[in-house]
Parts: sequence; C-alpha cells; structure tokens
Amino acid sequence: MKTKNIIFLLLAGFIFPIFSSAQTTPYRSYFGNEFTHWYVYNSMLDAAAHSEMYSVNNEDTLLNNGISYKKTYRYSTLENLTQLPPVYCFGIREEIGTGSLFVTTEDSSEILVSRMDLKIGDKYYFPPFKTDFNQISAYGNYFINVQEDENGYYTTVDSVYYEDDRKYIRFEAIYHGINFDLPLTFIEGIGPNVSFVPFYTSNTCMAVCCNCYETENGLWKSDIIQMEECFLELTGIPQIETNIPLQLIQRKGEIELRPDAGNFVSGWVYMYSTEGKLLYSQPAKRDAAIVISTSGFSKGTYIIQLTEENTKKMWNRKVIL
Repeated sequence: MKTKNIIFLLLAGFIFPIFSSAQTTPYRSYFGNEFTHWYVYNSMLDAAAHSEMYSVNNEDTLLNNGISYKKTYRYSTLENLTQLPPVYCFGIREEIGTGSLFVTTEDSSEILVSRMDLKIGDKYYFPPFKTDFNQISAYGNYFINVQEDENGYYTTVDSVYYEDDRKYIRFEAIYHGINFDLPLTFIEGIGPNVSFVPFYTSNTCMAVCCNCYETENGLWKSDIIQMEECFLELTGIPQIETNIPLQLIQRKGEIELRPDAGNFVSGWVYMYSTEGKLLYSQPAKRDAAIVISTSGFSKGTYIIQLTEENTKKMWNRKVIL
C-alpha cells in the first residue's frame, strides 16, 4: 500500500507541472518583430468601399500613466489621394499571459479590445462611453444583442474554438450592418474580427471588419470579406465619363454642376464627406446649373452624387478640394 502511494505521488508530481505549464503558456503575440499592419474594410453611405491600414512600428513607443504603448498610425486610401501624412490614432499594448490587447483613448484611459483566456459564459464589458447599442440604422454599423447590468453594457461568450492554429472567442453580440450580421469574435494574435474602430468610436461606425493582418512573417486574410487586395487603392467611385449626365467645373471656393447630358430629366444632387456624412442636397433639373459653395469646407476628398428621379439611376464622382 505504501508503495502504491509513493508511485501515485510521483506521478502526481510529474503530471501536475505539465498541466500547470499548459495553462500558463502565453498566447500568440499580436505584434510582429518589425512591424504590424491591420487592414480595415469600411462601407460608406451611398458610395463605395474604402480601406484603412493601422500600422505599428515596434520602435515607436509612448508612455501613458507609466505604461509603455506602441504608437499606432492610420493610413487611409482616401487621405493618400490628397497626399496627407499618416494620422496618429492611439497607443496599443498587449498582455501575453491572458492574450489581452488594449488601446488608449483621448482621456488617457485604455480599452480592452481582445482577451483570449475568456470561457463560455464569461462577460466582456464594452467601453463605458459607448451607448449606441441594439439600434438598427441604414447609416452605419451597430452592435446588437447587447445586455446591460449595473456595471454597464456587456456581451457573453457563447463559444470557444480553434481554426488554423488560432484560438477564437465568439460572443452573443452581433455587429449589424446593412448587408451582413457578424458575431463579435476575438482572434488569437490578431484581435477583434470587427477591427478596433467600433470600440474607440462612440458614434455610428463605417468599419466592417479587419479583413487582413500582416507582419514580416506573413499575411492573414479574413473570410468575411473576399478581396484580392487587402488595401483598396481607391474607393471604386467612378470618375466622370462622357456617358454620365453631369458636368463638373471646379473654381476657387465653389463647384458648378451641370446635369445636361444623356436622358437625365430631373433628380437630386448630394455631396458627402468620405465618412458618409451628408453635407449638401439640392433638386436638379436638366440644363439648370447648380453652384455649391465650398469656402467653408476643409481640404480633402468629397463625393458628389447625382440621382435620376424616374429611372432611379445613381452616379458618383470624387472631387478633391
């Protein structure tokens, strides 16, 4: 009997460290050794899609409340058209032991945007400044199926699984867009499948998903959005052509529009920001010029849209001020 107890203790002493080591093995890092790029696919109101790249250079860091973060810069295809420099967005850091990823906010606090040690039934609490939950809107993407208690808005883990040697944490919350319903999911070594953007913006969000992730070690592509290229060079908004019933004349401080070609009879002219915000609208008739004052607009890229009332046809034109 004593011999059996000794053998049991020896086996227990051998096996326990193995299980203990397995539980504390660090998760896959969110960062490459040299650089990290997250590509974010965006939808736009009444226009085409565009993409942004959130880029980290490991040597570019900052201190916030005594904590070291990597600086994250946003590169936008639309901004690049006007030759604007990349924009600093936030600091970002990770905790390998829990597979956690944090981004900073404007008030120097931080937001948890991914955590890989969560279990089925665990809660994830959204940032306290976000309140636009459980809404259905044609103008942006929202989280639905979100619950609320005394600690704030939260969602619950409904499944944990592995795919392509990565751990996935899926939640009950749904990221609802015009043409899709996407369960919020944290992906090991990549982050939230819906990208960082819906977490640090407090209002309507145009971001659809993180469609690609890249380091010096290789490229990961999401199966949510099927695209050959991770970074869209242009929004896909067509340039003006002879068969489009709109002439556009740019002058200092104004844009003159002349819907005077083809079979166009009457309709509307709209002007949008690249984020989809409506800035101008005016009824349009054939051979009647429309002048839009741009003196109060910032330099950048805008979308001019013409719609035909009878045929319901729609044409878009990119303009750069």
